[in-house]
Amino acid sequence: MLRVLGLDAGTESVYRLMLEHPSWGVDALAEALGAARADVLTALDRLADLALLRAAADTEPDAGSDDDDAGSDGTRGPTTLRLVPPQTGLAALLARREEELRRTQLEVDATRAAVADLLADYTAQGRESATGAVERFTGPDAVRRCLEHLTLHAAADLRVFAPTGTGENAAWELDVPLYEDRIAQGVRVRVLHLDSTAGSPERRRAMRRLAQAGAEIRTVPSLPLHMSIADGESALLSTSAHTTRQGAVLIREPSALVGLHALFSHLWDEGTSPAAAANEAGEAADYSAQERALLRFLADGLTDEAVARKLGISLRSERRMISGLSERFGAHSRFQLGLQAAQRGLL
Repeated sequence: MLRVLGLDAGTESVYRLMLEHPSWGVDALAEALGAARADVLTALDRLADLALLRAAADTEPDAGSDDDDAGSDGTRGPTTLRLVPPQTGLAALLARREEELRRTQLEVDATRAAVADLLADYTAQGRESATGAVERFTGPDAVRRCLEHLTLHAAADLRVFAPTGTGENAAWELDVPLYEDRIAQGVRVRVLHLDSTAGSPERRRAMRRLAQAGAEIRTVPSLPLHMSIADGESALLSTSAHTTRQGAVLIREPSALVGLHALFSHLWDEGTSPAAAANEAGEAADYSAQERALLRFLADGLTDEAVARKLGISLRSERRMISGLSERFGAHSRFQLGLQAAQRGLL
């Protein structure tokens, strides 16, 4: 009970017994406690160090001393062990401990401020500019740090556009353990990503983990950019879905956030939950939402580059999808591909 004041269990037992029997010597204390004499002497030394016990030299020993305790080096005469009144000794120890805790708290506060400064410097690395409610970051490391900071400090709500996390956009890869932690802390997490059948096995596994943790997941055929909105107060947007120069913009401007919220809500309402996708019927169910979107974009006359941009995938992936669909349809040209898609009700 008194360990916080520096008394271990053995020393406290000796102290309490001496309060009851102040005249007992070392041997009597050891016998009553069933302890070794050396252990009692160690406890007495500790009590003396804590100023709870003082030894006063006497001309002759009394009941509170043993004749052979007269100094370990044999140079002192007999001693009397005298307890310092508890209200004095313990109060002094308590005051000393409180002062130590006060100093420790000051050190903790100073360390917290230093950590906050360090984290601010860490997050600001790669910051290109900061004008009012808009900050621009350049480079994948800067984007990743800013995204981690935004996610970590979300207190109630996270809304995420996750087109892809590979290749040039690896900085936007979802940190699944971090999102799981935020969900465990009561943060609502909603993630919009591309149709899972077109994603990598790693991405599908990540989405399953998030769903199992409690995240709400929906898929859409295309996403315009990477985005993460935290608590409706801050939004981090990729400067471009396809660029060799990674960058992001952090926005805290309320009027801009209103528009971003509306964009997310619109696409969220248009999205398909995994359960709903599993229940789709008809031949269209054999084709992913992303594949159907690709066919619509091609029917609208968009170039391969424009289609890849709208789908949030690489040009190589887009052409691989076209090749796969053409093979499935037995089409040898874009015209035949569009004709077959229309006949199957995919447009």
